[in-house]
Amino acid sequence: MVRNQLVSQIDQAVESLTDELTEFACTIFGIPTQNPPGNNYRQCAEAIGAMMQKIGMDVEYVEVPQERLSELAPRGEGLPRISVVGYLGDKAQRPNIHFTGHYDVVPEGTGWTTDPYGCEIRDGNIYARGSADQKSGIVSEVIAAYALQKAGLKLKGTLIASATPDEETGGQAGVGYMVEQGYFTRESTDYCVITECLDVDKVCIGHRGTLWFEIDITGRQSHGSMPSEGVNALEFAQRLMQAIDEDIRPLIAEPTPLPVQPPACRQTTLTPTILQAGEKINTVPGSCRIGYDWRLIPELSVEWAKEQITAVCEKVKASMPGSDYTIHYLGEDNPTLVPKDTDLVNTFLANGKTYLGREMEFSVSPGMDDQKYVVQKGKLDHCIVYGPGRLTLAHKSDEYASIEEMKAAAKIMALSAVDLLGLAE
Repeated sequence: MVRNQLVSQIDQAVESLTDELTEFACTIFGIPTQNPPGNNYRQCAEAIGAMMQKIGMDVEYVEVPQERLSELAPRGEGLPRISVVGYLGDKAQRPNIHFTGHYDVVPEGTGWTTDPYGCEIRDGNIYARGSADQKSGIVSEVIAAYALQKAGLKLKGTLIASATPDEETGGQAGVGYMVEQGYFTRESTDYCVITECLDVDKVCIGHRGTLWFEIDITGRQSHGSMPSEGVNALEFAQRLMQAIDEDIRPLIAEPTPLPVQPPACRQTTLTPTILQAGEKINTVPGSCRIGYDWRLIPELSVEWAKEQITAVCEKVKASMPGSDYTIHYLGEDNPTLVPKDTDLVNTFLANGKTYLGREMEFSVSPGMDDQKYVVQKGKLDHCIVYGPGRLTLAHKSDEYASIEEMKAAAKIMALSAVDLLGLAE
């Protein structure tokens, strides 16, 4: 088939599906899948599965066993964790490309000027919590499969599209569990695309590392008029923050040369997020909790970061006899980075330019995402992040997804699947 004809066929097929794309988007955007705790997961997974079945995909549901929910979803209140997987083509046929996105969303929060699940359409954008981050990516991957069917383009290999839960709380019960079950591994998968909200004109090749930790500080409570009789846990926290500023921040001042987006996140960020202490104005607090969100550029490791935190805690403890501390690590993931010069990367770069009319850019995500499981545990380097949602809208009020950008991403995904898998005779 002549290249221009192929590009045109996919373009026309996606454009003809505008109304169905919009309807599908509003259907799943309108389901409140807040995580935590994990509301309405079954309803959303089945809505996505119904759309997959409508376009002729074979569909399966993968559910985390009840006895493992407390392990994999400790904040999930025992609610079900379900992934839905659709296959366009023979499930066992190779090569394959697996597109996957998460359907859970953060709680809506405050400041909205429209119903967070009302799916108001304004200026070509659909407003809803989770629209950009990242149900829009699920819409595009399913519409890409639909467009191939409508255009009559039969692949040599298999296009797989899936939607998983729990990325917003770490992903252990979503892609983490799916990797464990063999769905995203070097042995089972040739190419993987995480359809996260890293912008329609960027190919994301990795993400920063993450270390979430809380430090429980113990001192000795006393009357506020006699502070010398106590050991002030809040003062420990103050000294600790100062030690972090003096001892650690100079070590993390150098930015990475990698294209982390937005550019302000090219430096390591070490952000205090929790400070809890004290019960009464005239009582020296005997306990305190301080928490940090530490994002690590790809040149740094979680192990190194832990060593720095322990060192400053020990320094402060030595300066305050009678004090102690315990560090609780709540989340930790090393940075993830895949090669820039692969067939998968180059195909998306080329096809992005074809449909967008401009050069695609590389990016590295400022936060962690499900790519870590596929690359680090599934051992699959052919894994990029590409989706239509805008990164800067993630978790904000009045979040929206652009209909035109969802269509553009679907075209790029469909053409890339053809290029990577080939067309059947």
